[in-house]
Amino acid sequence: MTQRTIRLIIILGGLLLFVPNLGNVHLFDWDEVNFAECAREMIVTGDYLHVKIDFAPFHEKPPLFIWLQAISMLIFGVNEFAARLPNAIIGVVTLLVIFNIGLRLHNARFGLLWVLAYAGSLLPQFYIHSAIIDPLFNLFIFLAIDSLFRLRDDKRRVYMAGLYAGLAVLTKGPVGWGLIMLTLCVAWLVERRSYTFPFRPILIVTLATVLLFGLWLGVDYVQNGPQFVAEHIAYQYRLLTSGEAGHEQPFYYHTLVVLLGCYPASILFFRAFKPDTTESVQQRAYRLWMIILFAVVMVVFSIVKTKIVHYSSMTYIPLTFLAAVAIQRWLVGRTEWRFLTKAALTITCIVWAAVAAAIPLAFMHSEWLLSLPTFRDEFLRASFQQHVSWTGFEPLIAIILLIGGVTAVVLMRDANKRMLSVSVLFGSVTVFVVVFLPFVAPRIERYTQGAAIDFYTSMQGKQVYVKPLTMKSYAHLFYTHKPYELSATAKGIPVDQWEPWLLNGTIDHPAYFVSKVNDARRWRLHQNLKVVGEHGGFVFFERITTSPELPPLRSR
Repeated sequence: MTQRTIRLIIILGGLLLFVPNLGNVHLFDWDEVNFAECAREMIVTGDYLHVKIDFAPFHEKPPLFIWLQAISMLIFGVNEFAARLPNAIIGVVTLLVIFNIGLRLHNARFGLLWVLAYAGSLLPQFYIHSAIIDPLFNLFIFLAIDSLFRLRDDKRRVYMAGLYAGLAVLTKGPVGWGLIMLTLCVAWLVERRSYTFPFRPILIVTLATVLLFGLWLGVDYVQNGPQFVAEHIAYQYRLLTSGEAGHEQPFYYHTLVVLLGCYPASILFFRAFKPDTTESVQQRAYRLWMIILFAVVMVVFSIVKTKIVHYSSMTYIPLTFLAAVAIQRWLVGRTEWRFLTKAALTITCIVWAAVAAAIPLAFMHSEWLLSLPTFRDEFLRASFQQHVSWTGFEPLIAIILLIGGVTAVVLMRDANKRMLSVSVLFGSVTVFVVVFLPFVAPRIERYTQGAAIDFYTSMQGKQVYVKPLTMKSYAHLFYTHKPYELSATAKGIPVDQWEPWLLNGTIDHPAYFVSKVNDARRWRLHQNLKVVGEHGGFVFFERITTSPELPPLRSR
């Protein structure tokens, strides 16, 4: 089979894995809806240079990924499919990139093993099906580090490293440059006897990053002044020093997320930490760089106070590379997988299969959960009382994981069936995710936010204000298709006064509010609100009076 044919198979296979069913479940608050709404507002306002949320400046993220979503929405409409399609395409590109690098370092089989490990591990698969920024951000960081590694053979690669670093920063901010530089410096520290300190690459990459990022930032600076830079740096500082938005987790949080979430690659990659006498100098160095990249990301985001599951997603590429190295060694008989490795694979497989079966079973038999004295959260109790149609087939999807994992471990006993066992192991995870997402995820989403999304959707096209109370959400913006003229910016009202004005001011359109049931008590007592509905853990209010002491505000 030619390399061209292999690449074509990867493209077609990736599209078949990642594209179908992208739009069969609503976007999840916060991040998915956040970025999709920013893209929608670009289209509504026609302002593609500035990122806005609720038509006010949004300083947390630069615009590159949101531009991709906006382009997708212009082609396919404002919907979930369009919001998630960029990551599906990025996923295919990532598979091609890692195949090509694997081919360069080893051979085509190794490239395919890396593709199999990446596409056949749990979290990488799930993230490719999402609408969050990280898959693109991670790809640019990895390409920059790969280019820096190749400087020993081609000094011109430094300019490509600068380009990728600049694109990473334009995707998510200066943290991209920081991860790249930190990885480069740690790699030099480990290999300092091999080459001098990389002053020139650091300088060129930094200048290229500043230049590329500055092309966009300069326009923003001319129009808005230094506000984006100041607010973005302040936001990054909050992430570093505090649990932003309640996302403070223990130090070991990302270790657990990666080791459990990247099954089965996360069980195997440890086997690649030791050097192999048959490695070339280049292969050994690249493996070392991947270990360093993995460690840098884990340490940095373990130190950062705000810990969200996708912050450690940059580890997925080096982790699956190391897993492919371990598999390659095992396939050719240079190492053996002892009892501990097989036991870890079996136990983790059983745990994930049990979780995958227990989740739909718990929702299907919610009356049992509701009978437990410890199940007291008012919102969860109300959401579990919704009628959601389950076929009864959903818990059986977990059998795919169980049979695949156990069969793979059994096949490992036969030296002639090692490649088959690896294919079954990662293939079963791939099939599980592809089946689980369309059958289970939409039903779970109904419990978590379905009632609220239905209410927001019912308000599309109506000249009404819609606002969540006591909870942070972007879903009301995206699913009401909120027009600019109904925003605080259009009304000339400060953002922090928007909710008080809607509740107590002289409003010019009807106003509706949404609250979780466990936060609703204070709003039930509000003199200007009446309950117009209560479903799925949410309470829906309508504004029934206006306050005569405030004059009506006109749109600018």
